[in-house]
Amino acid sequence: MSSIRFLRTFVAAARGGSFAAAADQVALTQAAVGQQMRALEAELKKTLFDKTGRTMVLSPAGHLLLPRAEELLAQYESMRRDLQDQRQIAGTIKLGSLISAMGLLSSTLAHLKSLHPHLEVELRVREQTQLMQDVVSGELDAAVVVERQWPEAPGLLWTPCYDETLTVIANSSIAAPDTSIASLFATHPFIRFDRRTPTGARIDRILRRLQLVPKEFLELNSLLAIAELVRKNVGFTMAPLLKNFDWESDPALCVLQLPGRPVARRLGMLENGRRSHITSVVREEMLEHLRRMKKPGA
Repeated sequence: MSSIRFLRTFVAAARGGSFAAAADQVALTQAAVGQQMRALEAELKKTLFDKTGRTMVLSPAGHLLLPRAEELLAQYESMRRDLQDQRQIAGTIKLGSLISAMGLLSSTLAHLKSLHPHLEVELRVREQTQLMQDVVSGELDAAVVVERQWPEAPGLLWTPCYDETLTVIANSSIAAPDTSIASLFATHPFIRFDRRTPTGARIDRILRRLQLVPKEFLELNSLLAIAELVRKNVGFTMAPLLKNFDWESDPALCVLQLPGRPVARRLGMLENGRRSHITSVVREEMLEHLRRMKKPGA
């Protein structure tokens, strides 16, 4: 099915006007988008994009392919839905998730249950280390976790699904879009995310790299609890922008980008492989849900 994925990425790049826009829409890195497009060009033996400086436009072959690719993808999605109605899965699956990823996973599972009414899901919220251990041991069939170095285990499968950009988040009463991040660290209490987690450890490294010395106030292991404290102006924080939580549109919050290149944490699904006939369906539905979220008006 690589050709279908490549065509989907091609349409996203053509409509978005850049590989960066396509990467955001199809939940891939920009490098992966470029790799897919080169493979598609090699398969078709045609150049699909022309570059003029930093601008990327469709070549004549690309213009010819675009409407046909969109028609083919529409037919494929229709066929996939029809076949999915016939490919009912049943039984019980045990899934785990970080609490910060529960919103996205719950939305995914709600749609999946409508397609497969005989599928029973046991959903458990745990911390990263425990989730990883439970997937490896077979206590869980799969879990949504932050990317890290995984242990060697037979059948273990990791699929990256989406990125969450790390930002500084403050109450809108003490920060505006042009507020200096350094001034926040110099004058306001800092609420830190748990340094024992991969995300907390990464935040700690960023603070050291930027030479920011926080006025330590609290350290919590819940990003949602931290966001609520920021809303109450107890302090400010550095945290990833969570999927299913539109903090950038929250009037009580001000989201500030970190200086330099964007830094993100990557989340995905870790499967133990023993029940891949079910976990693969959950994984594909999550990726499809992410694609639906990226569409205008979704």
